[in-house]
Amino acid sequence: MNVFEIDLEVPYDKKGEVIRKLAYMVRGKVKKAKLLPPDMFGRSRIILDLEIDKKTMGNIINEIKSLSH
Repeated sequence: MNVFEIDLEVPYDKKGEVIRKLAYMVRGKVKKAKLLPPDMFGRSRIILDLEIDKKTMGNIINEIKSLSH
């Protein structure tokens, strides 16, 4: 198992929706999570440390990319 850090920037008004979907995808694999307040452009940062293997990480990255569209 490896520890990977995912750093996302999401619009402030979509933060709850993204967090809910991420929590469902990575349930039980989160080692540490940080939710930072919005910047002056209205974008919030979500930083997750996940403890998973490389194959699963590739799948999660693809799913996160689909969330952003």
